[in-house]
Amino acid sequence: MKSHQAHDFSFHHLLRGIILIGFMLLLFKLLLTNNISLLIAPKMIHFIYFTLFVCLILGVLLIIRGTSGKDHSNHCDCDGDHSYPTSFSKGLFLYLLFIIPITTGFLFSNNVLDSSVAMNRTIKLGASSQAANQVNTVKSNPKSNSSSDLSKTNSSSNTTSVLDDQPEPLTQSEYNTLKDKLLKAKMINIDDVQYVNIMNIIQDNLKNMIGKTVTTKGFVFREKEFMQNQMIVARFGITCCVADASVYGMMVKGDVASLPKDKWVQVTGKIEQTQFNGEDIPVLKIDQLSKITPPKQPYVFDVGIKIE
Repeated sequence: MKSHQAHDFSFHHLLRGIILIGFMLLLFKLLLTNNISLLIAPKMIHFIYFTLFVCLILGVLLIIRGTSGKDHSNHCDCDGDHSYPTSFSKGLFLYLLFIIPITTGFLFSNNVLDSSVAMNRTIKLGASSQAANQVNTVKSNPKSNSSSDLSKTNSSSNTTSVLDDQPEPLTQSEYNTLKDKLLKAKMINIDDVQYVNIMNIIQDNLKNMIGKTVTTKGFVFREKEFMQNQMIVARFGITCCVADASVYGMMVKGDVASLPKDKWVQVTGKIEQTQFNGEDIPVLKIDQLSKITPPKQPYVFDVGIKIE
């Protein structure tokens, strides 16, 4: 059995406790300002509440331990080395790895993903085929209300609660109902609630969509090979957080050369068919274009299809 010597690690305990409290306060600030919705999908908010609570408890315990004035033995009866930093430079480097992110989180505002990020990712023009798209497997609860009642497709995306921003996935039958509704409609409004599903349906049924009037909104994005009369009305789609964000969009053509990148616009036009990178995609011939202010929730959510 190894002999263990008690040392005064009060400073390390106190500093680590303060760091945990700092993380807790940063999460609390993001929740309080609603800026957490710019970083993660609403379905992940419950994990943030849990993390906030754990950081608070552990931080308080470490601060109490660090101010108790008692020496503590640093061992766990294993062969590994779990020592504290042995020099000032090592300790400074270790703790700055945590202190800098916390400090910058308080000092700087949160940025929304824009075209500078989109140019480094594959953009899904007209989204991708449902078969290739991610499908969420969710056990259906027959007692629950129809979470994806099609009336939700007309609801506003600017909700007051972060948790209300993300729609529930459609069942396959509800997806089929939405598809039939869009195939019969002469005018289609691509709203935020069912954005990805509507884009999928348009792409998968492109020949039947030609000539329909479509309204969509998003930020201006251009590929390098685009002509001056072409651009994409783009949106970032999130599954869990901004790290997995995908770029969705609809190509439009018209008098758009003067529009700067990242400008938010709403476009109404008729669907035509064109080719891009060897694939048939929809393109809107602009009938009406207006500049708009960015929505409170700039992202849309790829919730998939519920498998019963």
